Amino acid sequence: MITLYHGLASTCSKKVRLTLFEKGLEFESRLVNLQKFEQHNPDYLALNPSGVVPTLVHDGRAIVESTLIIGYIDDVWSSPALSPENAYDRARMGLWTKWSDEHAYKAVYVPTWDKLSRPVASKFTDAELDQYLAKIPTAERRERWRATAREGFTESEFKAAYSEMELTFDRMEAALAIAGPWLIGSFYSLADIAMVPFVERINDLRPDLLLGGTWPRVSDWCDAIAERPAYEKAFFFEGHDASISAIRKALGLD
Repeated sequence: MITLYHGLASTCSKKVRLTLFEKGLEFESRLVNLQKFEQHNPDYLALNPSGVVPTLVHDGRAIVESTLIIGYIDDVWSSPALSPENAYDRARMGLWTKWSDEHAYKAVYVPTWDKLSRPVASKFTDAELDQYLAKIPTAERRERWRATAREGFTESEFKAAYSEMELTFDRMEAALAIAGPWLIGSFYSLADIAMVPFVERINDLRPDLLLGGTWPRVSDWCDAIAERPAYEKAFFFEGHDASISAIRKALGLD
């Protein structure tokens, strides 16, 4: 029995959904409304003490952190394989999953929160904000939500995010130029899966980047990804468009 607790627009949730659909696995979906702070409900915190999505529950045991979750899925359900047999290629794949956590996430975090979380949180009264903050389990995320609700993000924070976007595309373009069509060559792997949600989010936030023609191999990679049946299922989950623009419309922000 597989249960996935996930957010519709969450990049990390998309990463796990994509892996499950690539494996052809059936799972029970538990959508968590992040704008309503459902990730901080006591029942969910019992599964994921950090109060973030996604969480995979398999045979009654919770697995957290999206990169660890997709590795777990590939280990437990070996076919079709999403990790190469060659140790060197697995190390190369690991560099991409690491990049997705350390750089690609930074590329989208600030503009995503500015578009989705800030319009909601900024409407809270001080009393309402304190009530919500009291439910957040970690000091770092409490401060992040407080800053999002009140001060917003600085110009330097946006510039840093945009720099990470271009750095990510530069790195991908270079890797795809060496081999391709996938990030570690001819083998579609967790490297691609880890990066897809962030590239999709960058393209959603800054469509001008890929339209400019600076990263043609990244554009071709995106097209090839979109043709995979699992992509449609993961990114248009159960008929719901999981893009930033669609979520904003659903929240009445556009």
